[in-house]
Amino acid sequence: MSKNSQTDLTTSAPRSRTAELVLGIIGGIFGIIAGLLAMTIGGIGSALEASGSAGVSNLGVGCIVVSALAIILSAFINRNHVLMGWLIILCGILNFVFVSAFGILSGLLIVIAGGLALRK
Repeated sequence: MSKNSQTDLTTSAPRSRTAELVLGIIGGIFGIIAGLLAMTIGGIGSALEASGSAGVSNLGVGCIVVSALAIILSAFINRNHVLMGWLIILCGILNFVFVSAFGILSGLLIVIAGGLALRK
């Protein structure tokens, strides 16, 4: 191998982070939908005077906030992909914790986006 070809192997061009961006946005949108569903169920429970329904509504709001944060972090993935990757993974886990079964799809997509961001 010549010296030039050896240096070409060690240096690489910056990666395109389109997959992380798309998965983060889609997961965030599904998370917002899951939060709205949780808020709707909490509202119905509150109208029927069920106990704990206010907590479900509050967790739905938390899910919406975390999902919006995941979308924003996905937009800034090119700046510092390692930090953003960990924060996006945290958003995906919180998304699942807040709305449980409603957040499976969105949480999984957001965690995958964060995991992809951690790759070199």
